[in-house]
Amino acid sequence: MTPTSDRFFWLRVAGKVPLTLCIVILILLALLGPQFYGDRLVPADVAFLDWLQHIIPPQLGQLLRWIYMGTGAKLTAVLVLISLGILVWRRLWPEAQYLAVASLGILLIIDQVLKPLFNRRRPLESLVEVHGRSFPSGHAAGSVVFYFYLASLLALYFPRYQRSIFLVATVWIGLIGLSSMYCRVHWASDIVVGYAVGYVWLVVTLTLLKKAKAMSDKKSTGGVK
Repeated sequence: MTPTSDRFFWLRVAGKVPLTLCIVILILLALLGPQFYGDRLVPADVAFLDWLQHIIPPQLGQLLRWIYMGTGAKLTAVLVLISLGILVWRRLWPEAQYLAVASLGILLIIDQVLKPLFNRRRPLESLVEVHGRSFPSGHAAGSVVFYFYLASLLALYFPRYQRSIFLVATVWIGLIGLSSMYCRVHWASDIVVGYAVGYVWLVVTLTLLKKAKAMSDKKSTGGVK
């Protein structure tokens, strides 16, 4: 690879659409971020949570509470470890390595950088016990990274079911975000920005994974294309 072509590495490997979306997301976060600092309330966020409580029936609400409780950090950590074990057992070393990078990286970005930076309070009267600050949602960001990372791997090995795989992942991630809002542990803007940050980090890790796999394939063939 020449120095000139390496300048366009992210565009070439990530793709124009994902890279453009990442740039747009980062610009929007920079422009809109100040309104989410501290204890400042966004009227649209308050109204949306009240609306959800009004329109969601109790039976569906109970299901959403189960989804929220069942997709917490501890269970997700177990799922990540199981997935890592399967990838290592299958000798998919780059996939395992970047799953670890993706999972640990988004945790650090959300909990160690963004939440302390914004220090936003959670909604009042939450339906489940929760601690810590609110913005952005680690629940939302982590679900995008973990489930779409796995979906990307499954779609690669089972291309025939690609649409179904991503549809299931998308619905599940959507339910996780909805459950967080219904349980009043996150504002809607927490969820949306969590999804956005998770998407940016997902693109970064998948792009690095593609590069690592390309280098591995090149070594295995002795550099012969």
